[in-house]
Amino acid sequence: MSGYTVIDLETTGLSPQRSDRIVELGVVYVSSTGQIQDEWGTLINPQRDMGATEIHGIKASDVLEAPTFAEVAPYLMRALAGRVIVAHNARFDLAFLEAEFRRLGAQMGPNPPCVCTMEWSARYVSGSSRKLGACCAAAGLQVTSAHSALGDAHAVAELLSFFLQKSHGRPGWQQTLVDAPRHGWPTYTGAMPKIHMCPRQAHEPPPDSWLDRVTSTMPRIENPATEAYVDVLERALLDGYLSAHEKRDLVEVARQFGLQRHDLAAIHTAYFKALATMAWADDVVTLDEQMQLSQVAAALGIPMHEAKTILEETQGTKATFELPHLQLTRGDRVVFTGELSMPRDSWVERIAVLGMTHGTITKATRVVVAADPDSLSGKAAKARDYGIPIVTELAFRTLIEEMEANRAARQQALLDLD
Repeated sequence: MSGYTVIDLETTGLSPQRSDRIVELGVVYVSSTGQIQDEWGTLINPQRDMGATEIHGIKASDVLEAPTFAEVAPYLMRALAGRVIVAHNARFDLAFLEAEFRRLGAQMGPNPPCVCTMEWSARYVSGSSRKLGACCAAAGLQVTSAHSALGDAHAVAELLSFFLQKSHGRPGWQQTLVDAPRHGWPTYTGAMPKIHMCPRQAHEPPPDSWLDRVTSTMPRIENPATEAYVDVLERALLDGYLSAHEKRDLVEVARQFGLQRHDLAAIHTAYFKALATMAWADDVVTLDEQMQLSQVAAALGIPMHEAKTILEETQGTKATFELPHLQLTRGDRVVFTGELSMPRDSWVERIAVLGMTHGTITKATRVVVAADPDSLSGKAAKARDYGIPIVTELAFRTLIEEMEANRAARQQALLDLD
């Protein structure tokens, strides 16, 4: 049956490649038209230490009677089959699902059909923040989260329904919904095992820290991979500190999201500048706030003299998140890879009008547009070897629409001269 399966996870850490595991799973079924149909959630025994309990709030004693992922997997397989998976920062959640299924000898298949509400929120809500609560607030949704994976999955489902309403049932990912029933999700053919789901008891979250309040108003980031990385970075920075293993894990997360290690210094500096600007929102940065900013700067590897200069220079400025961004021009070579939502021939015609070419990948290629920027395809691998940017179709569409608008403006100006 077509439709959407919304998921949310809590994990022991940041990187499934470094043996971090899922400790809580929330699942909500949503119809293709946006109606919430059913839901379930459970704590999961990761069969290892619980990791950052101060962040996810789950103690080892909470999961003693909880099922393992292997026991829950048949139910999750049934929830995913033929449907589109939805999550807020889908790159992060999919990486953990893929790793958990791989441990069981199952494969999710290349380019699983998914929708990232964090990524699409830039189109459908006007709020400035990427965070789930802020996106829901900007959409006017009164979501009461139980501070659990299921509570957050329900909030994502409400946000998805809002996006579908805003798009009048024809969202930008419509082709993904059409293609989902043909995807090779892992399947379970035996009798469903009897297990005891162990939903988390509702609890009061700890009071928002100053850092959490500031980051909740941070500006969006145009590059989807960078925004996904910063979302994970903020999870790790909740305590204002990055341990040695968290720093190592973040490098792995960046690589997994298609970012290079040398990108991180620029991302961290841009992030700190945006953070410092937001700290000035009330025109005062107290001594305590300065100490917290210094702690974050140290965690990000920014020297103290540079952090001090940034703090001084950002007073009275508007928060932005600026990184060197991709510029395209006539004569640039573009390569497409994967199953894109718009037919490849249509993209080729569209870029040809702007004077760009397409073809096989060479060192002269300006950009690779991938259905999945983390793709292991030959084109994507060669692009990484050559240092060629790999962008999502959504990010590429934004660039092309800007070029088309500029071209139309120039043409109108010429007509006006006549």
